[in-house]
Formats: sequence, C-alpha cells, structure tokens
Amino acid sequence: MKRIVLPTDFSDNAWNAISYAVQLFANETCQLYFLHTYVPAFYRVDYAIGGPAYSGIDDAMIQATISGLENTVARVKEEYPNDKHTYHQHYAFNLLTDEVKELCEKEDIDLVIMGTKGATGAERILFGSNAVFMMRKIDVPLIVIPGAYAFKKPVSVLFPNDFLMIPDKEVLKPLLQLLKNNHAHLDVVHVQEDREMTRQQEHNKYVLHERLADCNYDFLEIQEGYMPDAIKDMIDEGPYDLLVMLNRKHSFLERLLLRQNVDSLGFEVEIPFMVLRESIK
Repeated sequence: MKRIVLPTDFSDNAWNAISYAVQLFANETCQLYFLHTYVPAFYRVDYAIGGPAYSGIDDAMIQATISGLENTVARVKEEYPNDKHTYHQHYAFNLLTDEVKELCEKEDIDLVIMGTKGATGAERILFGSNAVFMMRKIDVPLIVIPGAYAFKKPVSVLFPNDFLMIPDKEVLKPLLQLLKNNHAHLDVVHVQEDREMTRQQEHNKYVLHERLADCNYDFLEIQEGYMPDAIKDMIDEGPYDLLVMLNRKHSFLERLLLRQNVDSLGFEVEIPFMVLRESIK
C-alpha cells in the first residue's frame, strides 16, 4: 500500500497535481492524505511566542479549510472513483513544509506530490519557494507538477547523473517501481561539464547499470555541455514525460537549491519533476 501526501491550497494548480496523482496511481492501493496549511500574512508576536494555541485562529478560516478539503475529496470521488484509494483530510496552522515533514514521519509517507506555477507564476517549474523548501526538508520522494501539465502516463523518463556516488538501492526503489508499473523507458544521461570521468565515476556507473538491470534503459553521454542547458535541450527534443534527479550533497540539484534567492533559480522544466532524496543533513 502506498501512502501519498497531496498538499492543496484549493487552487486550479493544486487540483491539477491531485488529478495527476490519482491517475498515476489508479491501479495501486493508496492512502491519500489531502493537506492544507494556513499561516498569517505576517507572523504575529503571540504566534512566535506560543505557537498556534496562542494565535486565536478565526473559526471562519478553519471552516473554510474543512469545506475546501471536503469539496476536494468529493470532486476526486466523482471524477476519479477508485475503490483502491482511501482518503484522509488533514489541516494545520503551520508552515507547509514543516507540516508535510511532520505528517510524513507520523504516517510513514512514501511520496509527496504537489503542484507549482513556479516563482513567477509561469505555467512551468521554476522551483518556486514552496517546492524548494520541500526538497530541502523532507526525506521522502517528491513529484512536482507544472500548473498547466495535462496528465500523461510516464513512459519516457530522463535521469541526469554525474556518477559521483552510487545511489542507494532504497533511494532508487520508487523510481524502479514507477518504471515497472508504467512499462517506461529510462535514459540515464551524463553531461561532461569540465573533465573526463574518474575511475570512481566509471565504477559507480557500472554499479548503477547493475541496479537498473531489470529496467528498460539506456546510458547517454553528452560531451562538453552545461548541465541545465543539456537537460532542457533533451526535454525540448524529447519527448520525455518525467525528469528525475537525486538530491544529495554536492549534486547538481543541491547546487541549485543552495542559491540564496530560492524564488528565481535559473532552471526550468515543463514536465513533472521527481526528486529522490539521498539523505537529510
């Protein structure tokens, strides 16, 4: 049984991600956790001192949240009826990333799927702040869905890799399951940004070959490229239905996430983006 958190602010963008999730896992037994969080426009002194219990949250806000969650679940049942899916409603006065992290730990969550319009509101992923903070804080796989992306079964998956480390078997498991369930093809691409691969990288590449043995995959090499440009070019030339990256220490993705201005990262994709988290600091 798969346990999935679906954060929602009741927007069209959030609904699009929910729609993607229930279609992607239509044939699997799932526990779906619909989550809404709310915080004040600015942090009140009483909240900073005593937390939610001292903040005097308006009952109208709570009722609007409950109604929003109930309406969301009712819409899912109407548009995507599925006896294999069980629905839970969860709301909290808390920061989204903090509440997701707590819920993941409490309910042993397998995956988080969320929507984004990106930092500028564009209908693509520009790594808006919520998505960035989620990548940093949670230690379960995350799939981010661009706001205008219409569901398509992921049958062609792109997986950039620098071969600096060997991905742990448990870290790869969600990807391997997704490939198997969708009869998908995986392209593992290495971009030669500055120098030739070391012996250690060659070894790591070989081990990854072994761990992908049961999958339909190819290894691709791009000479003298720049990782963001190469990935974008491959997606544009595609077609690819999903981009997958490892988020670990010293990875390309971590370099993006460590930039000071998380609202304007210069890397964008227009397809769903899956993040596999190697470890949490």
